[in-house]
Amino acid sequence: MKFFLSIMMFFQLSWSADATLEVVKGVEGLVPLAIEDGSYQPNESSRKFMKMLAADMNVISMFTVNESYSTGSFDSLSPSAIHQDAQYLLRYRLADDGMGGVKADIKLLQNGREIFFKNYILKQSDMAVFLAHTIAYDINNKLGGAPIDWIKRKVLLIRLTSPKHSEIVAADYTLSYQKVIVTGGMYGFAKWANKEQSDLYYTSLADFKPTIYKMNLYSGKKEKVISSDGMAVCSDVSEDGNRLLLTLAPNGQPDIFLYDIHSGSKTQITNYSGIDVNGQFMGDGSIAFVSNRLGYPNIFSIRPGSNAVSQLVYQGKNNSSLSSYKNLLVYKARENSATYEGNAFNLHLLSINSGNVKRLTASGENDFPKFSLDGEAILYIKQEGARSSVGVIRFGLNKSFIFPLKIGRIQSIDW
Repeated sequence: MKFFLSIMMFFQLSWSADATLEVVKGVEGLVPLAIEDGSYQPNESSRKFMKMLAADMNVISMFTVNESYSTGSFDSLSPSAIHQDAQYLLRYRLADDGMGGVKADIKLLQNGREIFFKNYILKQSDMAVFLAHTIAYDINNKLGGAPIDWIKRKVLLIRLTSPKHSEIVAADYTLSYQKVIVTGGMYGFAKWANKEQSDLYYTSLADFKPTIYKMNLYSGKKEKVISSDGMAVCSDVSEDGNRLLLTLAPNGQPDIFLYDIHSGSKTQITNYSGIDVNGQFMGDGSIAFVSNRLGYPNIFSIRPGSNAVSQLVYQGKNNSSLSSYKNLLVYKARENSATYEGNAFNLHLLSINSGNVKRLTASGENDFPKFSLDGEAILYIKQEGARSSVGVIRFGLNKSFIFPLKIGRIQSIDW
């Protein structure tokens, strides 16, 4: 237990219900878009919804979004006076359904011509941000944008509430919506168990030994998977959901194990006297992981059944976190202080096939990178001075976004 706690890293975070968005890379060549509230009775909730839509429309990276709030008749084909220069106009109409939900009508106009219309029903009004994500997803599809399936998925995080207590939270990718799903103990390293996000794995530190549980998100039913002295973490789940990569420390030092959920059998992958943690499935059948074999955390790979270990990363030092998608790795690297002021930890993207490395961030301390399920985006945490943010990188479009947060503390995040 003491060993487990000693390697857990906690970062100061903040979160905002309005999901204020900052574009940190260029918007050249994007067409102007305005968003207007066409509700029968505009109020504070419909005004906040405009901010949510504006954030998502920025993220889909097709428009330069005018974030000035304005109202207008939903049926009108003309923008309000302050939005006359907009080539595209997104107008929404919200109405209470009388049962705790929301009805929404959405219309997208291009130069006064309607090109998209849809009705939506949201059963829980407190999940309005997911409605905004769905609208952005539909508009992106209508206009032929790059895939953004990730925008509708839930984020799983563990939030520290006191020195010996934490809670597991389901959220949206901006952390505007947060719902506590497990509380009353000390938890670590939660991970989605399947693509449908109906189940999750998490580590409980309340037991005599660190114990991994599997829990259904909707029923709350949980079952024990495995316990281990010192450390027990599920770091990755295979694409079919049948195999897990676990970090266990049955002999005092952590190693990577492959676990079959149907048979309950486990196979030891690494056997090192130091630290091997955070195993990740790679597209070629190998496993990437973090090890201190060089005297500091770095990233290596190994094939199940082999003792041959290969170094993957030669950029920076203290490469203590990573995420994989097929033949791609995103990892954290501590930069040379002669090049970057202060204590910079930047994210880098490595193509295993070509060996090419691309730096994705430029300042601050960036950690907990997570590929989206489709590999189209990366979620991460940025700490810059006193400000903390959730970041989204769309590396295929060379665009990054950050969402400033309020005070809170987070220990792990999964997409």
